Amino acid sequence: MDIAALEHLGFEIALGAYLISSILFILYFSTKKRRLAEMGFTLVGFGFAFQTLALAARWFYAGYPPWVNTYEVMSFFAWTIVGAYLILNVRSDYRSVGTLVAPIAFAMLGFASLQPANPSPLVPALQSVWLLIHVPIVILSYCAFFVAFIASVLYLFKDKKLSERRPVQEALQPRDSAANAARAVSSESIGVLDKFSLDQLDDLAYKSVAVGFPLLTIGIITGAIWAETAWGSYWSWDPKETWSLITWLVFLIYLHAKTQNWSSSLAAYIATFGFMSVICTFLGVGYVLPFLETYVSISTGLHEYVGGGVVAGTVFFFGILGFMILLLLATRKKPPRPSDAPPATASTEAAPVR
Repeated sequence: MDIAALEHLGFEIALGAYLISSILFILYFSTKKRRLAEMGFTLVGFGFAFQTLALAARWFYAGYPPWVNTYEVMSFFAWTIVGAYLILNVRSDYRSVGTLVAPIAFAMLGFASLQPANPSPLVPALQSVWLLIHVPIVILSYCAFFVAFIASVLYLFKDKKLSERRPVQEALQPRDSAANAARAVSSESIGVLDKFSLDQLDDLAYKSVAVGFPLLTIGIITGAIWAETAWGSYWSWDPKETWSLITWLVFLIYLHAKTQNWSSSLAAYIATFGFMSVICTFLGVGYVLPFLETYVSISTGLHEYVGGGVVAGTVFFFGILGFMILLLLATRKKPPRPSDAPPATASTEAAPVR
């Protein structure tokens, strides 16, 4: 078996493993059976090992790092996301988060499989040592922001769930420990939201942004240096440069919100919006701008070479963006309705009529 066939085999096995693990995690989400999450986690690790083999083989026979064209970048991004998920589970139990991680990794690899996979000679702008430095740093920062996005979405869902339960819990508070024990959730049937507290999710999002923000800062600086050597200008307001600056500013606002003790819910929305900006930086420039350039006078800038299948990529981009907007709408807390007020208890007696 040659190296190219080994790379293809590793990629296909990883894609299949992520698909099966996605199904297991979806079943876990609906049935809350912990064993399904454990099986899904094992399959994710199995797929990650074969994807690592595929990326290493790709680097070996292509002769350059596996993060140049769309096929490679999407695969590498999925690899970093799954790797971060596995690292999080070394000291803490975040297996149930695979309910979101596995389907997204599968979608990214599935999209990558639709792109041209044959390696091609590097364009002059990419023939630089900065390819080894700038791109992986930026992808790692995006991976950290993805973890913050997952934690923030789970935080918003849990916060909404608790706010809907709170009036009923206050009215029907158990009076003894036996009642509390009867309400305890079995460890074999625990859901995704029941696994984490709001403080845990908020802390995970903050730590992820605290890692991703310096990496993005370094990525922007190294990108500016690379741009000067390749195009003769540190900053040219290229669309990708502009969106990366917008992303940097959004997460700067997030860090300001955390230091100024703003509402944790507001901070979670900012982090989620920040990842939408990441999607625009990562995929929007490569696909949406070339798609619009066909109909409108819009420049794709100096990063035009990062695109792939324009129509399929544009659909994929808007699909992800639409999915994230639906998540934001689903996590929006509604004001309590009068019908949600708890009914009067039977022990309440009317005042005697005199």
